Amino acid sequence: MMLKEFFVDENIIIPFKLFGKTHIFLIVFVILGLFIIHKNKIKIYNLPIIIKRKITIVFAILFLFNMLGLYASSFYYNSFDYKTMLPLHLCYLANYFYIFAILFNLKKLYPYIFFLAFLGPIPAIIFFDVPSVWESFNFYLYVISHHLLVLAGLFTFYLYPQKMKIKYVIKLFIVLNFLYILINVFNCYFGTNYFFSKGVPKFILDLAPFLNFFPTMFILEVMELFLMWVLFYFYKREECLLKL
Repeated sequence: MMLKEFFVDENIIIPFKLFGKTHIFLIVFVILGLFIIHKNKIKIYNLPIIIKRKITIVFAILFLFNMLGLYASSFYYNSFDYKTMLPLHLCYLANYFYIFAILFNLKKLYPYIFFLAFLGPIPAIIFFDVPSVWESFNFYLYVISHHLLVLAGLFTFYLYPQKMKIKYVIKLFIVLNFLYILINVFNCYFGTNYFFSKGVPKFILDLAPFLNFFPTMFILEVMELFLMWVLFYFYKREECLLKL
């Protein structure tokens, strides 16, 4: 395979199929990974401080090079598309937030990592949508920036567990809605659909046609709040088990 075809992915050899074997495999991979991390939470929590720092830095650098690979290759091969490749997807923003908070060791931002690592990737993991699999860089880009980010989020929580406060949920909800408004303006002006503010993708509506009866913002808000509260109560339970 030519290097350009690997990055640009113009000729689809192995197409991605929603809820096909590869999709199911990746979902099972994430669930199994989360289970293993949760099962070994005490061992993770008791790791030496230096080891903890090294692990999170490795995660952050991997996410950084993953994002740089996207932009370097797309600009080099003249395939950059501002309508889909700008870092305005919630999952990409979650990646950059993890990179920023970890590399600069901003412990006050860590609680938001624990939420964003799930909020951005989960919808895309369930409704995974890439042109082709295994032979495409885009496939590995999505796996690293979504599936691996989820695992890194939980792993980082057990490395640096903190007491969960309701203010984290409230602040994050306000910030995300503020971003939603800004990106909605951007979408209207440039004809893009970041944050799905202009509409849920057609392949999702085909899979769940009942969503057609609800406004896009309502769908996004309900999903966002549901995930945030599930995560909040999960982390509250875990902090009690870790006796924080």
